[in-house]
Amino acid sequence: MSIRFKILRLAVGIFALAAVLGFSEMADATNGMQVIGLGPVMRSMGGAGSALSLDTASIMVNPAGMSELGGRIDFGVVLFVPDSEYTATHTAALGGTTVTESSDTGAAPMPCFGLVIPINDQLHFGVGAYGAAGMGVDYANSLYNNVVYTSFEMMKFAPALSYRVNDMVSIGVALNLDYATMGYNAGRTGLFTIEAHDKNSQLGYGFEVGILVKPFDQLSVALSYISKQSFPDFEFNTTVGKDKLDFDQPQNVVLGFGYKITPKLRIAADVKWINWDSTMKDGPQYTQNSSGSGAWHCNWDDQWVYAIGVEYDLTNMLKLRAGYNYGANPLPTGQAFEAIAFPAIQEDHYTVGLGVAITDKLDLNVGFMYAPEVTMSGANTAQYVASYETSLSEYSFDIGLAYRF
Repeated sequence: MSIRFKILRLAVGIFALAAVLGFSEMADATNGMQVIGLGPVMRSMGGAGSALSLDTASIMVNPAGMSELGGRIDFGVVLFVPDSEYTATHTAALGGTTVTESSDTGAAPMPCFGLVIPINDQLHFGVGAYGAAGMGVDYANSLYNNVVYTSFEMMKFAPALSYRVNDMVSIGVALNLDYATMGYNAGRTGLFTIEAHDKNSQLGYGFEVGILVKPFDQLSVALSYISKQSFPDFEFNTTVGKDKLDFDQPQNVVLGFGYKITPKLRIAADVKWINWDSTMKDGPQYTQNSSGSGAWHCNWDDQWVYAIGVEYDLTNMLKLRAGYNYGANPLPTGQAFEAIAFPAIQEDHYTVGLGVAITDKLDLNVGFMYAPEVTMSGANTAQYVASYETSLSEYSFDIGLAYRF
């Protein structure tokens, strides 16, 4: 049995394990609903890496980057720990009461897996399985005299190919196969009649295309497009019928730069456009509303995200990494209920990490991300909220192994 067949068989097993872990509940993500980066290496670099291919996570942001990698497997886990709370004062119609709650959402794991197999000097095959998006809160009985519970998790699977056209240009394409779950419970009969909607799972799809250009050996420039991830309606049985909710994930465009300052020092920078306007302006949108549940009008703006990261070889065995990621909060202050239910308001993210060479072929990668507290306040008397303030901070731990073959 060839070594590559053994590796492929091992990868299939890890891929299946990642799929199972991916169904675990994920915490609030960071750029809106999207995580800032995928895997411990890219996340330690502030989420930058579309033009500087350091591991198999490049499959998910620019598949052309596989051309810069040899055969390898990366797998690991990210543990998110969010901390969200809100204070809201009801209008006189609800007695003018003020409520304060902290979310019971706990730490949540997110799997990371990637495989790259060089077919020949020009053609590379790869596949990635990463938790790519998620958000949610779990507040006790308070707002409108009911719980506020929301949960969305998305796992993305991406088989991909890259082709090295010449020494300067590589192109890549990936198919996105998505698995997502959604559930929510909020509101009160007579105001926002939203019955408990138990989690429903759907399969979605999309694609990625990318190009990587190296004008000279030290510099690389990347441009990639990640299409909208389209899902069938999420379906929920209620006491009076079936509700159906349209909830897709937006398209992205990523421009990246990578530069090898010295043989030991590398820097990466990405600029990403996330088209939230196309999926979260009026949505999530009911396509069938048998229960008469109140509509969601999140009214999110498009988001520009900026990421920068550095990697330094301290010794032959130890790499140090650090990064920063910024994306302006896409939520409006006037959507009081939606801002409490979907508090995706993080902006600044600080990251550090290191890579340790255990053997010539096996590396241990660890990372840490901290997103300081962001607070947003506003009001919406049409939603019976005279004033509110919602806040969110979070941190995460990343750990993974990389094996080169």
